[in-house]
Amino acid sequence: MAARCRQNAKAKANVCTPVLLHSCILIRKSLPIPCSRPSRFCKSLRLPPSHLGIPQKSMTMRKIAKLLLAAMLVVPAMVSAKNKVVVVMVDGYRWQELFRGADSTLVNTKEFGNPDMMKADFWRPTADERRSALMPFTWSHIAKNGVMIGNRDKGCRMSVTNNMWFSYPGYNETLCGYPDDKNVNSNAPVDNPNMTVFEVANNTPEYHGKVLVFGSWGRFIQIFNEKRSGLEVNANYRHSLAKQPTERELYVDKMQDGTPRYWEEERFDVFTHEYAIEAMKSRHPELLFVGYGDTDEWAHAGNYRLYLEAANDVDRFIRELWETAQADPFYKDQTTFIITCDHGRGVSADKGWFHHSREVDRSNETWLMAFGAGVPAKGVLTSGEYHNNQVAATVASLLGISFAPQHEGAGKAITF
Repeated sequence: MAARCRQNAKAKANVCTPVLLHSCILIRKSLPIPCSRPSRFCKSLRLPPSHLGIPQKSMTMRKIAKLLLAAMLVVPAMVSAKNKVVVVMVDGYRWQELFRGADSTLVNTKEFGNPDMMKADFWRPTADERRSALMPFTWSHIAKNGVMIGNRDKGCRMSVTNNMWFSYPGYNETLCGYPDDKNVNSNAPVDNPNMTVFEVANNTPEYHGKVLVFGSWGRFIQIFNEKRSGLEVNANYRHSLAKQPTERELYVDKMQDGTPRYWEEERFDVFTHEYAIEAMKSRHPELLFVGYGDTDEWAHAGNYRLYLEAANDVDRFIRELWETAQADPFYKDQTTFIITCDHGRGVSADKGWFHHSREVDRSNETWLMAFGAGVPAKGVLTSGEYHNNQVAATVASLLGISFAPQHEGAGKAITF
């Protein structure tokens, strides 16, 4: 700040910084009578000479000094404003549906769901119309105001670098910044030996206690290594972990308890989403993770109709997260959203789309979307090779924290 002031003094220019320009407007509005001998500063405001003499000038200049001092006090707050980041992961959601919409073969197969329902909800004559029907917010807002990576039909590719091609290794790579096939090679409930970028952020003075994690799958408790990291991980069928739950959180607790546990270690996404939304409103985390899982579960069950409905729900969830951020001055215009997945799925027309693993061709293919603060409106990228090991470094870059894992295969931040 001092260096900037010295530079402005040396320049002796009549050009105002945005803060000073705002101050000039406030001063001009607050002065019924300007000073008698206009200075360069006063001339820049186009204030006419006063006819009321020195006493009025003295009073006016004191008022100017007070207003300028108030304006200078605003500058540090503006400079120190931190970017907030929301990371959303959609388990096992294919890039094919994201960029093409509903699959023509699968929506017409009774084995995979009611064709009439699927076609009524998500089938349209063109791929552009189908993808908009499936994910309306994505294509009406994110595609126009952000960046979308991984549309292989257009020449842009994204994939995992681990050799497992399933969930825990995919989350580890994405959140820690590198694959670890030696230590992370199953979905077993084993604490992650690697440190996520969320744990790194929570260990900094700037973000300590300002990081929250919400996920449908119970394994997030181990992926984020809750015991070591000290992170608060609301996953599986846990209730709100807030010290003083809001009325809304207590209601979600009750609704979750009253819903059948269809999957033993994974709740329905709507509960995860409601906890995350309420935490944004009441606790203002500056780094937030939300992990949705219904897409993967319904795909494994071979129910394409519910897979599509789950994807449509995720699109609505993302819209609600964004609208919540934009309605709150704490987040408005200073929050970046990163949306991605942990792995892809098979592509065969029979039951190949059910599964994903090293043995299932092309289930390493992924995608990423980014929008919000600091992200240019580039839309769907048509070239480039990207990987999930770049996501953690990208989050760190957005937060402005040091993140340099000394591990083979660590990725570099994506430059949007």
